[in-house]
Amino acid sequence: MPQVFIQENFFSTKLYNEIVQLMIQAEYTPPPKEDIERLQGSYWHTHNLPNDCDVQIEIKKLIKEKFYFNVSNFSDSMYTMVGASDKPRPHKDEKNGCTHQCLIFMHGEESTNNGTGFYHMVSPKDLQLSIHVGFKCNRAIFFTSDVIHSPLQWAGNGSFRYSICNFFT
Repeated sequence: MPQVFIQENFFSTKLYNEIVQLMIQAEYTPPPKEDIERLQGSYWHTHNLPNDCDVQIEIKKLIKEKFYFNVSNFSDSMYTMVGASDKPRPHKDEKNGCTHQCLIFMHGEESTNNGTGFYHMVSPKDLQLSIHVGFKCNRAIFFTSDVIHSPLQWAGNGSFRYSICNFFT
């Protein structure tokens, strides 16, 4: 069953500030061409984190502490810059066999429309937005990979935001 959980102040203030500085200085790349074509545009850029890096190790520890979930294997962890201002692109993140995701909002304008929306399927061609999670720095959203979601910048008053995406089992 799809589930979504939210945790404020995911990182300690000191660690949060250190990671934001790393994120702002990192080099980002656009998604692969096939993803740009499939999603009709590039609204995100990523900076992949190596497995077992200090940030990933800390995220694993905090997921266990705050969401009571033991991460057994990371599929991917990455810094992201997202700015989907033209239209919603609802999707699931069931890639590489991951069962869960933890999205951590890190840096950007704090507003509802800079966050993430979660949808439920009315019919195969009809999705309805059912949950708005506004962007707030250091807010983590833990959810199962079968949850349909999309950035909310398209709804207005949004801007580029930095987040950390983690996909795991």
